[in-house]
Amino acid sequence: MKTHRSKVDSWFYFIVIGVAVLPILMGVMIGAWAISGFIICGLVVAFMLWLVRATKYVVTGDSLIIHGGVFKKSIPLSSILSITETRNPLSSPAFSLDRLKIEFGGGKAILISPKDKPAFMADLRHAAG
Repeated sequence: MKTHRSKVDSWFYFIVIGVAVLPILMGVMIGAWAISGFIICGLVVAFMLWLVRATKYVVTGDSLIIHGGVFKKSIPLSSILSITETRNPLSSPAFSLDRLKIEFGGGKAILISPKDKPAFMADLRHAAG
């Protein structure tokens, strides 16, 4: 079993920093410091960082298991029809636009962004035998 983390683009960190700085900017602009704003933004930042940590792709002997936050999808390796590189920005369990589109049984597809694509592909080939 091999685990691969999601690649994270810098744009994601800019969003996290923006959310973290938002209550400070609002406090300066409005002149009122609201502790609730700090708490809410802090919770949002913590959630975003947890999502990055919780997003992973696990190659087992017979399947690819995609963890995206609280969601988990298992794809049998035998059902994978094709894997192509893409920069499609559609919502997916990926924090980079440097993605792989995995097409599998029944005309389904999912976008992922493993940090080390060559190692990920090698692990898939090895597992598929």
